[in-house]
Amino acid sequence: MNTYFNEITAKPRNTYDGNILYKIPAGAMCGNGDLGVVFDNSEKDLIIHISKCDFWKFAPGTHNDGGIKTVGSLTVKDIDLSTYNIKQYFDKGLLECTFGNAEIEFLVAPENLIYFKIKTPVTNNLPDVTVEMPDTCNSVNSVFTDKGVSCHTRKFSGEGLQLESAVTVCLKTIDTYEADGFSFAVYCASVVTNFDDDQYTDKAVDLALNCNYDLDKARTQEKWTKFFSASKVTLKDKEIERFYNSSLYHLAGCMGNRQFPPGLFGNFITDDFFPWAGDYHMNYNYEAPYYCVFSANHPELFDGYMTPINEMAENAKHFAGLFGCKGYAFPVSFGPKALDVYTQADCKEHGILFLGQKSHAAYACVIPIMHWFSTYDKEYALENYYDFVLNTAAFWEDYLVKVKGRYVIKNDAAHEIPYYRGEKFRYITHKGQIEAVNAINSLGLVKLLFNAVYDMAKELNLNTEKYALWEDIIENLSDFPTFIKRGKKCFRYSKRGIRWRNENTVGLQHIYPASQIGLSSGEKLLKIAKNTYFLNDRRLDDNGSNSYLPAGARIGVDPDFLIEGIHRNIKEFALPNRLFRHHGGGIEHLTTIPATVNEMLMQSHEGIIRPFPCWNRKSDASFENLRADGAFLVSAELKNEEITSLKIKSLKGRKCCVECTDIKAVIREADNTAISFTREGCTVTFETQPDTEYILI
Repeated sequence: MNTYFNEITAKPRNTYDGNILYKIPAGAMCGNGDLGVVFDNSEKDLIIHISKCDFWKFAPGTHNDGGIKTVGSLTVKDIDLSTYNIKQYFDKGLLECTFGNAEIEFLVAPENLIYFKIKTPVTNNLPDVTVEMPDTCNSVNSVFTDKGVSCHTRKFSGEGLQLESAVTVCLKTIDTYEADGFSFAVYCASVVTNFDDDQYTDKAVDLALNCNYDLDKARTQEKWTKFFSASKVTLKDKEIERFYNSSLYHLAGCMGNRQFPPGLFGNFITDDFFPWAGDYHMNYNYEAPYYCVFSANHPELFDGYMTPINEMAENAKHFAGLFGCKGYAFPVSFGPKALDVYTQADCKEHGILFLGQKSHAAYACVIPIMHWFSTYDKEYALENYYDFVLNTAAFWEDYLVKVKGRYVIKNDAAHEIPYYRGEKFRYITHKGQIEAVNAINSLGLVKLLFNAVYDMAKELNLNTEKYALWEDIIENLSDFPTFIKRGKKCFRYSKRGIRWRNENTVGLQHIYPASQIGLSSGEKLLKIAKNTYFLNDRRLDDNGSNSYLPAGARIGVDPDFLIEGIHRNIKEFALPNRLFRHHGGGIEHLTTIPATVNEMLMQSHEGIIRPFPCWNRKSDASFENLRADGAFLVSAELKNEEITSLKIKSLKGRKCCVECTDIKAVIREADNTAISFTREGCTVTFETQPDTEYILI
């Protein structure tokens, strides 16, 4: 069965949820990492929405009309949609469409070229194709012809904008011909912004004039074949395997612009009015899509993540100063190029939307920390994120309060305080959150932060003057707060203040993604974690299933409970195009299935590689090249309730620890040489060499 394939057999029905204006399009999608398209329709026409990761209106303020904007759309006129079938080939980056009076082959090539070939019977006229651009949000649009190419430009400029933004779409008919009783027309549309090239219109015209359909189709297929060859998961449950692969495809489809990583809705923007301006929300939404990329062995998808974060450096220093601290602090959200979507004059916290939380920058550190432990790429860390992690730690060095030998976090809300502003705000109503002590998610994030910055600094031989302080913080940071609920000892959301919320997964995020509890944590702590986990089933939480399900794997809950949760998510929220209709954002829940499956099949965050740590041994499964902490690639097969093969490739030559009862020998594959190892219980430890594979038998 081809699990890199999906078929859509009905016109899309785009949905809205109550009074919350969030939109997840249901139509077929195609993207190259920067440029994305979504299929839609009117009564008679096929509409193909175009969006691009770097096309924003840079209007500052929380209630202005800034944010990510749609580029426009292609309209294929007079299509008979009574027959509707679109086949999505994820491993080829290709759509094959069959309608009542036409067939269309469609792809988005690597260099921001959209190609489509229309086939109709010779007795029919080929449909007209036009470019439409909205004039909403005060954009200035123009249409003209340059060198025989139809050009359409949309621009945001003028007073009050932080930056000018503009885009040109050029539509060109490459070829028309007849063969075997059919008429064919081949089109290309180039899409270029002023962030791609100062002479963006000239560049768009040049791309259209020099396009090559056959060559770019081959390049597109080669790209996606290479992408899916980086790792592979094979499951007996083919529905989950299909969604695993399509989720990675959609994530990669919007994570290719290194200067403009995806906001809440990636690059499937279908109009100018997507919620929250499509911005970068830093208290999990921006980070969540990246939860799975390292374990799935796609660290390249991280390459754009740090760009907007580093662009906020001066602002972050200012925000930290508002709380009397050095280092970096973040508001709840911002846009690319330090776009201000956080200033609000009536906000009680310095006119900035912190929403009562101090943890946003620490949360932003989670993903580069994942990159660090899974790659140990020292040069990359120095160039991209060590300074940010170091400065975020500097904030917490000042902000933490030492009380009776323990470091305490004060006045930091676990959940957002959404109404921490305005004349109607009553301090007493939210006093417990505003004056919270030791919010559990912040404790987890801060513990992860200091462990990571200490490890980075030692590996890089930097900031040795900080080591003693960091060791003291790591050793003496307050314990996770607990309380008795329904007769069981559970984690509490804060030591003083809010105890519990029957929504979201904030009370479990110290487990995942903060990685502070796992199978090595001991029976006592794991029991508290499981008690907390099952107090409120959050598998269908539309803000938190992407952390709830992987957290379950981390603490070893019944794997069938997690598999059922994945199936329930598919049933309740999956759309025909394999997106998920959730409230929290458009792309964050694409990580849910791959992150959960990867944690069930292989864990390594505690320094020990565990194959199939949370998997039903009666269900055969295998994986190739899942990436483990320590910079290892792991491949294994489970068959007939036994691990029948286990191979590990060491990328950096670090010491390797593996927990598996079946290991009797470690063989260096290149020369079939037995490698010495030590054993403690079920764990074997051995030294490795860089770029060397080992077979464990």
